[in-house]
Amino acid sequence: MESNFLELTKKRRSIRKYTDKPVPRELVEYFISCAAYAPSGCDSQCWHFVAVDNREIINRLADATAKEAIEFYGTGYSGATQEFLTSREKAVSFFRNAPLVIFVFMDKMKYYDERAVQVFSKKGYDYRGMVDKLGYYDILSIGAAVQNMLLAITEKGYGACWMNDPVIAEDKIKELLGVRNELKLISVVPVGEPQYSPRQKVLKDQKAILEYR
Repeated sequence: MESNFLELTKKRRSIRKYTDKPVPRELVEYFISCAAYAPSGCDSQCWHFVAVDNREIINRLADATAKEAIEFYGTGYSGATQEFLTSREKAVSFFRNAPLVIFVFMDKMKYYDERAVQVFSKKGYDYRGMVDKLGYYDILSIGAAVQNMLLAITEKGYGACWMNDPVIAEDKIKELLGVRNELKLISVVPVGEPQYSPRQKVLKDQKAILEYR
């Protein structure tokens, strides 16, 4: 018999179109509570969330992100057709249509063993190089938090999409949100009541992704 958790993971799909129904703030706080219980490297809890449900602010963020995308992809690339630029603009800014958008930031974390940090420093690694060498534990921490949040959103009957493309406009987004400069934007998660039911996900055969030794 399949567990309820497995059923929940099956229901979680990327939703890109939403109704106008607002997401209650008590649910927003529930989603973030679930995210905050995720494991994190060195128990750093190196995440910071900004939830935006103000339509005017969402539109300003989407406009700024779309503009940044057009400037980036439309400059210095001979294949920047109008079709390509339009597709890029839509890819980075479709969160505009969601009643709630959660911006996920990463805060700097401190590695638990200062002696290990000193070894990396002696060998020429800066902080980012050390983190990368040790398997991106800060990025993985954020990913775990976002996954918890996505499952919580699904559990409550809402839909969401885990976006990374809007990060191209990180500086402008941070400016509009008024967040601390040292925070790093990692993901954008629009949330709302789904406007459609996505098709069933087709998984790779488990034999292709699992090995025993």
